[in-house]
Amino acid sequence: MSRRNASCQALGIVRMLENWEMPRMLMAFTLNKGLLEPVAINAAEDLIADILWVDLINPTDEEREWVRTAYSQELPSIDDLYEIEATSRFYENDDGLHISSYFLNYADQSSTNISAAFVFNGDRLFTLREEELAAFRLFRLRARKGLVNINNPKSILIGLFETKVENLADMIERIAADLEVTGSQVLGNAETDDMESLLTEIAQQEDIIGKVRISMVDLQRMLYLLLRSGMLNAELSERLRDIIRDSESLIAHTSFLFDKIKFLLDTTLGFINVNQNKIIKIFSVASVVFLPPTMIASVYGMNFRVMPELGWDFGYPFGIGMMILSAVAPYFYFKRRNWL
Repeated sequence: MSRRNASCQALGIVRMLENWEMPRMLMAFTLNKGLLEPVAINAAEDLIADILWVDLINPTDEEREWVRTAYSQELPSIDDLYEIEATSRFYENDDGLHISSYFLNYADQSSTNISAAFVFNGDRLFTLREEELAAFRLFRLRARKGLVNINNPKSILIGLFETKVENLADMIERIAADLEVTGSQVLGNAETDDMESLLTEIAQQEDIIGKVRISMVDLQRMLYLLLRSGMLNAELSERLRDIIRDSESLIAHTSFLFDKIKFLLDTTLGFINVNQNKIIKIFSVASVVFLPPTMIASVYGMNFRVMPELGWDFGYPFGIGMMILSAVAPYFYFKRRNWL
């Protein structure tokens, strides 16, 4: 199975969970010959010393107490994960090194940035988030099959960030493909009046790419802080630099997509204005064409006692002919000037 197919499967699972109650889960893993092995956790006693990674999804108070009892580890609350100050998203205290980073949860035409917490304490990694994320699910799948290099908790963190970048790259590719389709629809519907749906699609794509960019910028900031912390060895530092370079290229790509979205939005609004101007033009020409006949009819509708044409046998045909002529003449004049 390719990495792209595995990523798509993970995204599909996240979509299925979209309308369900938030899952509550505590997972733990040990390392055996470079492979992650899950450990069934039903009580605090199951959290043994050999566990390398404790992964919590919207944990209950009881599960938090298990972690506190087994490892004397205090975990941040869900609200703490969404602090926006840099000092609240990367800091170290008696409970270990705390890192918070946004992971994009993409489902159909909606997307949400979910904050995930990473806590290093000793030789163990704790991760916490309020719902399952495709990057975590995909990383666990790969790690259990030996597709990623894992030898300590820090390599798990780097592997999760690598998977996050891959998922964001896949999302950017998907958005770019959707924009190509939207661009063809915008140009193909230039002569029609049904452009509202295209405006909705463009707005949705702009919203998604904006959240992708927020996630990428947040990741890049965390990576630079992690690199400057000096807690990584040479191999992990080099992998971290590779992730930073990848994130920089993806941020540049999002800038291009933003420019394309702006172009499509301006083009769509321009076509809407052109179509509206055509309608206004039709009404303007119609009013000009029918203005002279109306004036002639108004003249002969006056109640003057002396009007020569009133006693003329050909007065009525003459009046009708004048009205027709006064309407036809402007029409042909406008056609000749290509105003119609």
